[in-house]
Amino acid sequence: MGWRLLLVIFFALGGLFLCSQPLLAPEPPQPTGKQENDLLFQIELFIRHYQPALSQADLDEIILGILEASERHKIDPRLITSLIAAESGFRKTAVSRKGARGLTQVMPDKINGFDWREARPNIDCGTAYLRKMLDRFNSVPLALAAYNAGPTRIAKNEEWPRETRFYVSQVLTNYENLLKK
Repeated sequence: MGWRLLLVIFFALGGLFLCSQPLLAPEPPQPTGKQENDLLFQIELFIRHYQPALSQADLDEIILGILEASERHKIDPRLITSLIAAESGFRKTAVSRKGARGLTQVMPDKINGFDWREARPNIDCGTAYLRKMLDRFNSVPLALAAYNAGPTRIAKNEEWPRETRFYVSQVLTNYENLLKK
């Protein structure tokens, strides 16, 4: 047997071994009772529901952004998470028909010197605006409606657009579901 044939056999067997390994990451371990009650774990599962292919680094950055903004602006992280789900489905590069950008769908006039595709500053900016609406309207549903349709429209006590009614319902339903877990 020549050395070339041995080399071919060696690589063929090695290739079989390499190809027999799983190409996808192994399944994560099943959560324990303690983990199921853990807020971070619940937020991670919620985000994974929307974006199962999100890299761990991006997921960690989003969660960190939510927690930092929650602390800074004194808003429940589950409400911020629910808002992001409705706004962008956790897509960092989402752009709406009206030009809103990023995870929290910040309007360009609110973006002051940061890259809107970066999770943490985008989440902080959107959460700061939500805090402003909460302080103005003293009501979560009204603040969410103002976040979506604009504070002037909501302050006029006009009927909310159908899109806004759906949006508020979606955010509050997600929020209630996260509170139950």
